[in-house]
Amino acid sequence: MGGGEALRVEGVWKRYAEGGPWVLRGVDLAVGPGERVALVGANGSGKTTLLKIAAGLVHPSRGRVHVYGVDPRRPAAKALMGVVLHHSLLYDGLTVAENLEFYARLYGVEGYDPRGDEVVEALGLRARLGQKAGELSFGWRKRADVARALLHSPRLLLLDEPFTGLDEEGARDLASLLLDRSARGVAVVATAPKPGDLEPLEATAAYRLSGGVLEVA
Repeated sequence: MGGGEALRVEGVWKRYAEGGPWVLRGVDLAVGPGERVALVGANGSGKTTLLKIAAGLVHPSRGRVHVYGVDPRRPAAKALMGVVLHHSLLYDGLTVAENLEFYARLYGVEGYDPRGDEVVEALGLRARLGQKAGELSFGWRKRADVARALLHSPRLLLLDEPFTGLDEEGARDLASLLLDRSARGVAVVATAPKPGDLEPLEATAAYRLSGGVLEVA
């Protein structure tokens, strides 16, 4: 398996209980550096499960996944990924700045200062750095989660419904940021219930999940 592709999903099947229904059925997906991939599907279609498998958070029942040639469950792969799921990974009792500083230490990012973080600036978060994460609105918490996911300069971004809950300005700021990262060679995989939800992403490839089967949209 070569390391040139940002993400490769090969023959992935997933069910959560023996004898239970298949959530994913033989999914194949290849994403190259700099690509922006839209994964669209109704609730329950398996798109969040596929994203979690790509992130190494859920193990496939069959098949295999590689992130730049590495199993996504390995630390070497985790260092290459930035992940934003529905469930925020921010600590409610810490300020936005404290959360970002904590994750910077976790990822071994030395000398990190959220006030000098270009992502914080791009997402309009500077004025929110002193606010506790638990006090943020859904949209501002989403922005802070994106900043968390990007602070270690990942080469693959996995984003579950990234534009949900953002106002027009927030969606515009996030889209601009993702297009900039894509231009730098970062691969972006984002999910949404409907194609229009990912229109700001200007996807280079789009797929639809239905009944656990992935098809070109």
